[in-house]
Amino acid sequence: MPRMRAVDAAVAILRREGVTDVFGLPGAAINPFYSALRDDGTITHTLARHVEGAAHMARAYTRAKAGNIGVCIGTSARRVPT
Repeated sequence: MPRMRAVDAAVAILRREGVTDVFGLPGAAINPFYSALRDDGTITHTLARHVEGAAHMARAYTRAKAGNIGVCIGTSARRVPT
């Protein structure tokens, strides 16, 4: 039986659900997902400056036209001690 990475399966599910655009901010914890997204090549990514902005973009995209599915991609925040 062929094996598939979890990130590849997640991208395949997004594609099957009709997602064409995602909004987000890359980070260390989510980079494997971004790699799978790039390898798939069917979903467009829009870079945001912060996760809150990506959430607003995804919401507006969903509301702009019937059938649009807005997806926000976030990562864990790691605070550096000061």
